[in-house]
Amino acid sequence: MIEVLALAGAVKAVSGAISAAVKAGKDASSLMPEFGKLAQLDAEIRMAEAGGHKGFLGNLTSSEEEGFAIAQAKLAHKQAVDELRSVCRLYGPPDMWETVLREQAAARVRHAEVLKAHADKRDKTVAIISMVFGAVLFFILSGLIIFGASTLNK
Repeated sequence: MIEVLALAGAVKAVSGAISAAVKAGKDASSLMPEFGKLAQLDAEIRMAEAGGHKGFLGNLTSSEEEGFAIAQAKLAHKQAVDELRSVCRLYGPPDMWETVLREQAAARVRHAEVLKAHADKRDKTVAIISMVFGAVLFFILSGLIIFGASTLNK
């Protein structure tokens, strides 16, 4: 489940940690998990923007606050990427930013697939529960109608 209201804060925290580590001269390979977290947050922002973070009933109750939180997260991510691009190019090795972009794209795709699989599983579960509930309700009401009709005939 994506916590939409916390996405912008998470983006700022992760990008601040990466920026400080690059400025301190940390090795690019040791920072890849942090860049992966940033890519996961980007995938979550995209999923929230598409409305895939909620189920069928949740989409009926979207709030303006949630929309503003998604917009804030998108802006925070864009600012973080712009800052990290300049920090990596200034303080990192020559090909650090290109390596980061490749790895982030791969991590983003993996995480988006996982989020989509969770959303599909949730939607299937809701559909099955709804069908079972509908069938049980149909049989109960049919039985009551038949019972009522038989008692009226007597």
